[in-house]
Amino acid sequence: MRRAASIVMLVTALSAPSGVQAGEEWSTRFATTFQESCVPQRLSYEGTLARAGEVGWEVFTPVEQSEFGTLMAKSEAALEEAKADMPGMSFRAQTFARDVEGRVLHLVVSLTVSEYLDAIGCYLYDFEATEPVAAAAVSDILGIKPAQSHSDEIVVSHLWGPPPSMPRTLDTYLTFIPPGSPYAEQAGFDGQMLKFSSSQPREDEQ
Repeated sequence: MRRAASIVMLVTALSAPSGVQAGEEWSTRFATTFQESCVPQRLSYEGTLARAGEVGWEVFTPVEQSEFGTLMAKSEAALEEAKADMPGMSFRAQTFARDVEGRVLHLVVSLTVSEYLDAIGCYLYDFEATEPVAAAAVSDILGIKPAQSHSDEIVVSHLWGPPPSMPRTLDTYLTFIPPGSPYAEQAGFDGQMLKFSSSQPREDEQ
């Protein structure tokens, strides 16, 4: 179940760096952008796509941004490998871009369907980030503290377990990969990422 949710973006490592954090104002804005885009319709793939349009996201083709294109290509390669181990699994996604206070952010909304779980993923990226977003801004949204955190020179990452305030939502990841990090090649990008996955109810659970 967890594998189906994690193969999409290749960025679930729990290693993360110490150092200067992004300002409180930007950290809050980044977290609230995720909240307004991903939380309200998190149990519906189509609902989350509609919500993205309502809050100003515009459909964006990954190849129009080299880093985004590389990231999605790595994700697709991982997906093809996973399909060999999980027959019948399917995947679809929509990619978006939006200007937030003069910075172009990117959003990926995905649906992975498998025998075990129908998982809706919501991923927010800031490829221009040079400092990590403060974990406290995400904790304010989820209502819980990180279960795990790690910081070093190549990646800053925090993990929150399923938030009690959001039934069916799984783990949340906040990951910062600084420019020049060797981890960027493996992940397919540098910058900031915030994501979670939720279990979409099936017809027999409605």
